[in-house]
Amino acid sequence: MRVLGAAALAGAGLAAYSVWEPYRFRLAEHHLEMPAESPRLSILHVSDTHMTGRTRALEAWMESLPERLPAVPDLVVATGDFIDNDEGIGRAVSALTKLEARLGRFYVLGSHDYYISQFQGYSKYLGFSGSPVRPKLADVASLEDGLRDKGWVALTNTTHLLDGAWGRIRLAGVDDPYIGRHKLSHIERGPDEVLAIGLVHSPDVVSEWFQAGFDLVVAGHTHGGQVRVPYFGALVTNCSLPTALAMGPHRVGSGWLHVSPGLGNGRHSGIRFACRPEATLLHLNPANGSTQS
Repeated sequence: MRVLGAAALAGAGLAAYSVWEPYRFRLAEHHLEMPAESPRLSILHVSDTHMTGRTRALEAWMESLPERLPAVPDLVVATGDFIDNDEGIGRAVSALTKLEARLGRFYVLGSHDYYISQFQGYSKYLGFSGSPVRPKLADVASLEDGLRDKGWVALTNTTHLLDGAWGRIRLAGVDDPYIGRHKLSHIERGPDEVLAIGLVHSPDVVSEWFQAGFDLVVAGHTHGGQVRVPYFGALVTNCSLPTALAMGPHRVGSGWLHVSPGLGNGRHSGIRFACRPEATLLHLNPANGSTQS
């Protein structure tokens, strides 16, 4: 009986912690080695805020994020699922507006920015098909108008080039592959570019960037698995990405893939375990140790 009681108590403690962890926001930092000709850059990567009318704690933490950074980053990139319903549009735009960057702020959208989150059954996330749910359209036009009015640049199936004393940087983005809105015809790299960065929400398509010689691809969607087993890792990714790559930076060929564990959760899956919500500061360092920026 004592063993059963202890097990029940431990189970209750773990369950309570999994409800608390979604509010343990953190800023993580990683240093990534880039080719010698690359400039030294800092990139703040945020993803999957899943804002609603009730995500005040996340909004407040994001508004404090600039004070947590060592300096204004060169770039801020956001990889979609900003909202979980239309009530979150104002909160998402307000929070993201606080994030400043020296060279620009860029984003792509995720499926939740197009369709309002609806409960589909937890078996879906374990790879089992469930009953189809008719999606309700989100007000994505208002979301994008708000972001663009505040200076954010959309990379929806398009490319943006940054030119400076350090050379040319290519930023290319695609719409969400999870719902089949992506186009890949612009995924290429010019010979005069010192750095190439790709943005995507769901990392179902990443090889195309690396085959084209991109140095870094940033993605979201997986929430890091959201529930992770210590010393084992994620159980699922909710996409075709292997669970070993569910979060963090990983070498893929000669480039880097960074998958954000995200800052929020869907309204119908509000727990995390061993997978804290995170904004990530990526330091891109040229292999020759150059201080050019």
